[in-house]
Amino acid sequence: MKWLVALVTLIVTGGIGYVLSNKFIANASEQATYYQTMQVADDAARMKYLMKTSAGRAGINKAKITVIDSVKFDELKQSYEYIERTREEYTMHTETYATTDSNGKSTTHTRTYWSWDYAGSDSKRSKYVTVNGFKINASVIQLPQYVLKLKDTMFDKNIKYGMFFKHKGEVRNNYYYMGSSTRYRYSYTPLSLKMTVFARLESDEMKPLSDRSKIVTTIKTVKQVKEEYNNTAKSGQVAYIVAIAISLLLSISSWLAYKNRV
Repeated sequence: MKWLVALVTLIVTGGIGYVLSNKFIANASEQATYYQTMQVADDAARMKYLMKTSAGRAGINKAKITVIDSVKFDELKQSYEYIERTREEYTMHTETYATTDSNGKSTTHTRTYWSWDYAGSDSKRSKYVTVNGFKINASVIQLPQYVLKLKDTMFDKNIKYGMFFKHKGEVRNNYYYMGSSTRYRYSYTPLSLKMTVFARLESDEMKPLSDRSKIVTTIKTVKQVKEEYNNTAKSGQVAYIVAIAISLLLSISSWLAYKNRV
Protein backbone atom coordinates (compact mmCIF):
# COMPACT_ATOMS: atom_id res chain seq x y z
CA MET A 1 0.00 0.00 0.00
CA LYS A 2 2.79 2.42 0.91
CA TRP A 3 4.37 1.88 -2.51
CA LEU A 4 1.12 2.89 -4.14
CA VAL A 5 0.92 6.06 -2.06
CA ALA A 6 4.54 6.88 -2.88
CA LEU A 7 3.89 6.34 -6.58
CA VAL A 8 0.83 8.60 -6.50
CA THR A 9 2.82 11.27 -4.66
CA LEU A 10 5.60 11.06 -7.23
CA ILE A 11 3.17 11.38 -10.13
CA VAL A 12 1.23 14.29 -8.60
CA THR A 13 4.20 16.43 -7.55
CA GLY A 14 6.12 15.64 -10.71
CA GLY A 15 3.06 16.43 -12.80
CA ILE A 16 2.58 19.79 -11.10
CA GLY A 17 6.20 20.71 -11.79
CA TYR A 18 5.87 19.61 -15.40
CA VAL A 19 2.66 21.59 -16.01
CA LEU A 20 3.96 24.81 -14.43
CA SER A 21 7.35 24.75 -16.11
CA ASN A 22 5.89 23.68 -19.45
CA LYS A 23 3.40 26.56 -19.32
CA PHE A 24 6.21 29.02 -18.60
CA ILE A 25 8.23 27.74 -21.57
CA ALA A 26 5.20 27.81 -23.87
CA ASN A 27 4.40 31.44 -22.96
CA ALA A 28 8.03 32.54 -23.34
CA SER A 29 8.39 30.77 -26.71
CA GLU A 30 5.08 32.18 -27.92
CA GLN A 31 6.16 35.74 -27.06
CA ALA A 32 9.53 35.21 -28.77
CA THR A 33 7.82 33.94 -31.93
CA TYR A 34 5.25 36.75 -31.75
CA TYR A 35 7.96 39.42 -31.96
CA GLN A 36 10.32 37.50 -34.25
CA THR A 37 7.68 37.31 -36.99
CA MET A 38 6.91 41.03 -36.91
CA GLN A 39 7.53 43.28 -39.87
CA VAL A 40 10.15 45.99 -39.23
CA ALA A 41 10.19 49.59 -40.46
CA ASP A 42 13.36 51.65 -40.16
CA ASP A 43 11.94 54.82 -41.70
CA ALA A 44 8.71 56.61 -42.56
CA ALA A 45 8.62 55.31 -46.15
CA ARG A 46 8.77 51.68 -45.00
CA MET A 47 6.11 52.36 -42.37
CA LYS A 48 3.77 53.85 -44.97
CA TYR A 49 4.31 50.86 -47.23
CA LEU A 50 3.45 48.44 -44.40
CA MET A 51 0.29 50.43 -43.70
CA LYS A 52 -0.65 50.46 -47.37
CA THR A 53 -0.29 46.69 -47.57
CA SER A 54 -2.01 46.12 -44.19
CA ALA A 55 1.04 44.27 -42.90
CA GLY A 56 -0.34 43.82 -39.39
CA ARG A 57 2.09 43.49 -36.48
CA ALA A 58 5.10 45.76 -36.92
CA GLY A 59 7.95 47.36 -35.04
CA ILE A 60 8.88 50.88 -36.15
CA ASN A 61 12.45 51.75 -35.19
CA LYS A 62 13.08 55.19 -33.70
CA ALA A 63 9.87 56.72 -35.00
CA LYS A 64 9.53 60.49 -34.68
CA ILE A 65 6.55 61.27 -32.44
CA THR A 66 5.40 64.88 -32.57
CA VAL A 67 2.56 66.71 -30.85
CA ILE A 68 -0.07 68.46 -32.97
CA ASP A 69 -1.91 70.36 -30.22
CA SER A 70 0.28 71.08 -27.19
CA VAL A 71 -1.01 71.77 -23.68
CA LYS A 72 0.16 73.85 -20.71
CA PHE A 73 -0.81 75.22 -17.32
CA ASP A 74 -1.28 78.97 -16.94
CA GLU A 75 1.68 79.40 -14.61
CA LEU A 76 4.09 77.65 -16.99
CA LYS A 77 5.61 79.35 -20.01
CA GLN A 78 6.29 76.16 -21.96
CA SER A 79 3.89 73.69 -23.57
CA TYR A 80 4.01 69.89 -23.53
CA GLU A 81 2.37 66.77 -24.92
CA TYR A 82 1.33 65.89 -21.37
CA ILE A 83 1.63 67.86 -18.16
CA GLU A 84 0.58 66.91 -14.64
CA ARG A 85 0.88 68.87 -11.43
CA THR A 86 0.56 67.42 -7.96
CA ARG A 87 -0.41 69.70 -5.11
CA GLU A 88 0.86 69.31 -1.56
CA GLU A 89 -0.31 71.23 1.51
CA TYR A 90 1.74 71.87 4.63
CA THR A 91 -0.63 70.45 7.21
CA MET A 92 -0.64 70.34 10.99
CA HIS A 93 -1.35 66.98 12.64
CA THR A 94 -1.94 66.03 16.25
CA GLU A 95 -1.50 62.63 17.79
CA THR A 96 -1.72 61.15 21.26
CA TYR A 97 0.66 58.71 22.88
CA ALA A 98 1.03 57.14 26.30
CA THR A 99 4.00 56.73 28.63
CA THR A 100 4.33 54.64 31.75
CA ASP A 101 6.54 55.61 34.69
CA SER A 102 8.44 53.29 37.04
CA ASN A 103 5.39 53.00 39.29
CA GLY A 104 3.25 51.72 36.44
CA LYS A 105 1.27 54.96 36.13
CA SER A 106 0.22 55.69 32.55
CA THR A 107 0.06 59.23 31.21
CA THR A 108 -1.44 60.35 27.91
CA HIS A 109 0.30 63.09 25.94
CA THR A 110 -0.58 65.07 22.84
CA ARG A 111 1.97 66.27 20.35
CA THR A 112 1.77 68.32 17.17
CA TYR A 113 3.77 67.95 13.99
CA TRP A 114 3.70 69.31 10.43
CA SER A 115 4.11 67.50 7.12
CA TRP A 116 3.64 68.03 3.40
CA ASP A 117 0.56 66.01 2.41
CA TYR A 118 -0.91 65.08 -0.97
CA ALA A 119 -3.79 67.45 -1.82
CA GLY A 120 -4.81 66.34 -5.30
CA SER A 121 -3.52 66.52 -8.86
CA ASP A 122 -4.68 67.55 -12.29
CA SER A 123 -3.34 66.95 -15.78
CA LYS A 124 -3.70 67.86 -19.43
CA ARG A 125 -2.90 65.82 -22.54
CA SER A 126 -2.79 66.67 -26.22
CA LYS A 127 -5.51 65.20 -28.41
CA TYR A 128 -3.35 64.15 -31.35
CA VAL A 129 0.23 63.22 -32.15
CA THR A 130 1.95 62.08 -35.33
CA VAL A 131 4.12 58.98 -35.70
CA ASN A 132 6.48 59.55 -38.63
CA GLY A 133 3.93 62.03 -39.92
CA PHE A 134 0.87 59.79 -39.49
CA LYS A 135 -1.79 61.33 -37.23
CA ILE A 136 -3.25 59.26 -34.38
CA ASN A 137 -5.23 59.93 -31.23
CA ALA A 138 -2.82 60.61 -28.35
CA SER A 139 -4.94 58.54 -25.98
CA VAL A 140 -4.10 55.28 -27.81
CA ILE A 141 -0.31 55.50 -27.54
CA GLN A 142 1.74 54.89 -24.42
CA LEU A 143 4.32 57.65 -24.00
CA PRO A 144 6.88 58.08 -21.21
CA GLN A 145 6.52 60.68 -18.49
CA TYR A 146 9.41 62.43 -16.79
CA VAL A 147 9.90 64.54 -13.70
CA LEU A 148 10.00 68.18 -14.78
CA LYS A 149 13.22 69.85 -13.63
CA LEU A 150 12.02 73.22 -12.40
CA LYS A 151 13.61 76.65 -12.73
CA ASP A 152 12.21 80.03 -11.73
CA THR A 153 12.46 81.21 -15.33
CA MET A 154 9.97 78.53 -16.40
CA PHE A 155 7.10 80.27 -14.59
CA ASP A 156 5.06 83.25 -15.69
CA LYS A 157 4.74 85.44 -12.60
CA ASN A 158 2.85 88.20 -14.36
CA ILE A 159 -0.42 86.29 -14.51
CA LYS A 160 -3.20 87.97 -12.55
CA TYR A 161 -5.95 86.06 -10.75
CA GLY A 162 -8.94 88.28 -10.14
CA MET A 163 -8.51 92.04 -9.91
CA PHE A 164 -5.58 92.36 -7.51
CA PHE A 165 -3.76 89.08 -6.95
CA LYS A 166 -0.65 88.50 -9.06
CA HIS A 167 0.86 85.05 -9.40
CA LYS A 168 3.87 84.74 -7.10
CA GLY A 169 6.03 81.80 -6.26
CA GLU A 170 9.52 80.38 -6.13
CA VAL A 171 11.31 77.15 -6.96
CA ARG A 172 13.01 75.17 -4.18
CA ASN A 173 14.13 71.53 -4.24
CA ASN A 174 12.28 70.98 -7.54
CA TYR A 175 8.97 72.15 -6.04
CA TYR A 176 7.15 75.30 -7.01
CA TYR A 177 6.05 77.04 -3.81
CA MET A 178 3.00 79.26 -3.95
CA GLY A 179 3.24 80.73 -0.47
CA SER A 180 4.41 78.97 2.66
CA SER A 181 1.76 76.23 2.78
CA THR A 182 1.21 75.15 -0.84
CA ARG A 183 3.65 73.61 -3.31
CA TYR A 184 3.53 71.76 -6.64
CA ARG A 185 5.63 69.18 -8.45
CA TYR A 186 5.24 68.46 -12.14
CA SER A 187 5.65 65.54 -14.56
CA TYR A 188 5.55 65.83 -18.33
CA THR A 189 5.93 64.32 -21.77
CA PRO A 190 7.90 66.47 -24.23
CA LEU A 191 6.58 67.83 -27.51
CA SER A 192 8.78 65.56 -29.61
CA LEU A 193 10.33 62.13 -29.01
CA LYS A 194 12.10 59.39 -30.92
CA MET A 195 10.77 56.03 -29.77
CA THR A 196 10.47 52.55 -31.20
CA VAL A 197 6.78 51.82 -31.74
CA PHE A 198 5.01 48.45 -31.71
CA ALA A 199 1.62 48.54 -33.38
CA ARG A 200 -0.77 46.87 -35.79
CA LEU A 201 -0.54 48.55 -39.18
CA GLU A 202 -3.57 48.43 -41.40
CA SER A 203 -4.83 50.48 -44.32
CA ASP A 204 -4.61 54.09 -43.05
CA GLU A 205 -4.76 52.87 -39.46
CA MET A 206 -2.35 52.34 -36.60
CA LYS A 207 -3.76 50.25 -33.74
CA PRO A 208 -2.49 48.59 -30.55
CA LEU A 209 -1.23 45.02 -30.79
CA SER A 210 -3.92 42.44 -30.12
CA ASP A 211 -2.70 41.76 -26.56
CA ARG A 212 -2.31 45.44 -25.63
CA SER A 213 -4.72 48.24 -24.79
CA LYS A 214 -2.38 50.92 -26.18
CA ILE A 215 0.31 51.27 -28.81
CA VAL A 216 3.56 50.41 -27.06
CA THR A 217 6.72 52.52 -27.23
CA THR A 218 10.26 51.89 -25.99
CA ILE A 219 13.70 53.44 -26.29
CA LYS A 220 15.08 50.05 -27.38
CA THR A 221 15.33 48.95 -31.01
CA VAL A 222 13.17 46.19 -32.46
CA LYS A 223 16.25 43.97 -32.60
CA GLN A 224 16.97 44.49 -28.90
CA VAL A 225 13.38 43.65 -27.93
CA LYS A 226 13.46 40.49 -30.03
CA GLU A 227 16.72 39.42 -28.42
CA GLU A 228 15.24 39.94 -24.96
CA TYR A 229 12.29 37.66 -25.73
CA ASN A 230 14.64 35.06 -27.22
CA ASN A 231 16.76 35.11 -24.06
CA THR A 232 13.62 34.75 -21.94
CA ALA A 233 12.62 31.68 -23.96
CA LYS A 234 16.09 30.16 -23.47
CA SER A 235 15.93 30.88 -19.75
CA GLY A 236 12.58 29.10 -19.71
CA GLN A 237 14.22 25.89 -20.85
CA VAL A 238 16.65 26.08 -17.93
CA ALA A 239 13.77 26.82 -15.57
CA TYR A 240 11.96 23.79 -16.93
CA ILE A 241 14.85 21.47 -16.01
CA VAL A 242 15.14 23.06 -12.55
CA ALA A 243 11.39 22.72 -11.94
CA ILE A 244 11.44 19.02 -12.87
CA ALA A 245 14.43 18.44 -10.57
CA ILE A 246 12.70 20.20 -7.68
CA SER A 247 9.51 18.23 -8.29
CA LEU A 248 11.45 14.95 -8.17
CA LEU A 249 13.19 15.99 -4.95
CA LEU A 250 9.86 16.91 -3.38
CA SER A 251 8.42 13.60 -4.49
CA ILE A 252 11.31 11.65 -2.95
CA SER A 253 11.10 13.69 0.25
CA SER A 254 7.36 13.05 0.50
CA TRP A 255 7.88 9.34 -0.06
CA LEU A 256 10.64 9.11 2.59
CA ALA A 257 8.51 11.05 5.10
CA TYR A 258 5.60 8.69 4.47
CA LYS A 259 7.86 5.63 4.72
CA ASN A 260 9.20 6.79 8.09
CA ARG A 261 5.69 7.27 9.44
CA VAL A 262 4.71 3.77 8.27
